[in-house]
Amino acid sequence: MFGTMMNDRKRQEDEVVAISSIYDENMFSTIDEQIKCTLNVSLTVPQKLEIKVADHSNETSVAIGNKIFVEHLSPATLDMHLPNTYPSQKPPIFRLSVPWLPLWEISFLCQKLDEIWEENKGNEILFLWIDFLHNDLFNFLGIKDSLDVSFMHMVHLTPQDYVNSHLAYLCDSRAINDSLFLNPIEFLTSYNKSQCQVQFNKKSYTCDICFDKYMGLKCVELKNCGHVYCKNCIKEYIRVKITENNEIILCPTFECKCRIDVNDIKTFCPHLFPRYEKLALRIALDTMEDVVYCPRISCQYPVIRNLEDVAMCPICSYCFCIFCHKVYHGITPCEMSSRDFQKLIDKYKNSNDKQKKLLEKKYGKLRIQLVEKHLTTKYLQDNAKSCPSCRTFIIKSDGCNKMTCTHCQSYFCWLCGHKIISTNAYEHFKDKNSPCFGRLFEGAVNIDYDVMHNIAWFDQNF
Repeated sequence: MFGTMMNDRKRQEDEVVAISSIYDENMFSTIDEQIKCTLNVSLTVPQKLEIKVADHSNETSVAIGNKIFVEHLSPATLDMHLPNTYPSQKPPIFRLSVPWLPLWEISFLCQKLDEIWEENKGNEILFLWIDFLHNDLFNFLGIKDSLDVSFMHMVHLTPQDYVNSHLAYLCDSRAINDSLFLNPIEFLTSYNKSQCQVQFNKKSYTCDICFDKYMGLKCVELKNCGHVYCKNCIKEYIRVKITENNEIILCPTFECKCRIDVNDIKTFCPHLFPRYEKLALRIALDTMEDVVYCPRISCQYPVIRNLEDVAMCPICSYCFCIFCHKVYHGITPCEMSSRDFQKLIDKYKNSNDKQKKLLEKKYGKLRIQLVEKHLTTKYLQDNAKSCPSCRTFIIKSDGCNKMTCTHCQSYFCWLCGHKIISTNAYEHFKDKNSPCFGRLFEGAVNIDYDVMHNIAWFDQNF
């Protein structure tokens, strides 16, 4: 009997040494006295798994409305104690924990481990158990394209109901789930995100901006499109775009139309992010017809005009006329008649720099600013058209009548001034019910006939 125990002990030590040589200490650890070991078994996920939750409660329907996929699942933990008569007579004493399975499915796995022992009784069994958990767990439980965590989600929402039901007492006592009361959606997505980052950091990537090769730790993967850049290049790219007052910052990869996520912008340029937010707000306000800016240079706060053509700044309390931007003068018209104002315009237009300064001294700087604004507006009215989305004036120098606003990137028609919302902006000129049908190049000068030929081919084929 003693000799058999000594032989078992030697076989146990040899088995533990063999497994230790395969797995690192983060996955496999032992206690020497009575051989006790803990093994974290990583699982081979065959493909991206969809996380499914059959939930009908109002409070979580929004949170789980979108499909969720994971590439990595947290490992199964196998705690084992090798008795003195293992492997000759008795199997290892074990407990199995799988944090994303309900207890009854973990119980099935425990029973399967028992079956593997019975089929190989008297032989070392640890590696066979590990191989089953690592490679065959999903097939055994019938998990293919999706993982249903509905029960665990219900337990998370109503833990007291689960405790009162005594379901845990009906399962195998060796089945453990220490994460049973956690939110399974948050738990699985958080682990998947961390593991994806770990895998990303281990690989090397070529930056599409500087074309140098870096390890993933020095790179970033854009959330919206998945393109990878080194952190220094994407940080500088975003900085330049913000300083150039670009509210829409696209991925720098050629022909990629995806916008860089706001969180990525905040991460790489935190000191410029307030400026970016201010720019985005300004563009949004510019598209609102009832918004005017406070004329005080020190304020410039956006103000909503009322129906009486008067605005009150909530910051500096300046009440002003939205036309002349002077203190509100009630029903009294803005100073200077239109005839006199037109004379001043003509005189200012035909004056040299010295004469213009004299006119400014005589009529005041504000009045001359109105004159310059009138001349600018007149020029824009004659030579430009306003974007229907943000009202920014756009000048057409040549080309076709499909216009792109340089301020908000909207498409509009030069002929009718209407905003084009179609994905293919040229559809506006192909629609027989449109007043601009067939007028894509009407009035165009300096036409590039090669470009026109390409567009005509595009229209015929798409």
